[in-house]
Amino acid sequence: MTVGPRGRWISGVSARHDLTLLEGEMLAHLRKTGTPRGAAAGQLVAAAGQETHRVLVVLDGELELLARLPSGGRVVMALVRRGGVIADIPVLLGSPMPFDAVASRDTWVIEITDDEWIRLLQQFPALSLRWMASIARRLDADRRRLAVMMTRRLEAQVTFILLEQQEQQSGRVVVRLTHEVIADLVGARRQSVSRVMRTLTEAELIRNGYGQVELLDVPGLKALLGGDLLPQPTRG
Repeated sequence: MTVGPRGRWISGVSARHDLTLLEGEMLAHLRKTGTPRGAAAGQLVAAAGQETHRVLVVLDGELELLARLPSGGRVVMALVRRGGVIADIPVLLGSPMPFDAVASRDTWVIEITDDEWIRLLQQFPALSLRWMASIARRLDADRRRLAVMMTRRLEAQVTFILLEQQEQQSGRVVVRLTHEVIADLVGARRQSVSRVMRTLTEAELIRNGYGQVELLDVPGLKALLGGDLLPQPTRG
């Protein structure tokens, strides 16, 4: 790629939009301090167990965080999209990367060394506060997903993932995940997830496609989920 524009589900989604407020001067400092890096689909960006001396901010594309199984396989723990971050918590804790990070599509990230990242946080209080909010939102997302997975049936769990992962694409609302990845995210068998997807399709709530799902009735899916178990934050 040439340089262009700069147990399973517990991990939670690592902030699809957590850092979208890092614009203007703050984002300019990230771009200036960090190094833009491109990763082709399927490329390993960070490996589980490696020491963490850098923080990665996703500019475009998507990373899958995969946990290694004793059997040698891997399962998807979380998805990190534009504005999301990986490796900041391991850097703060002085711990190794817990998961493999693999580009699921062509992806661009800003790579910032741990020393430069700490210097930025110390130099710019507004950036530091935004980053604290990013970490807090990820922890909140983990808590919400845990509540759904522990208290709701599989149909509601799958619905939660669909609503959580929705994207706008040419005027449509889509989820660019396979049934296998959705199964990983809810900790269920793929066949069981496929049965739920057929039920949602028959109810005209979704339309299945190759490698993606179109959400036809978002309000209907929210009604099926049955509301949020936990109070929603009042601040953006």
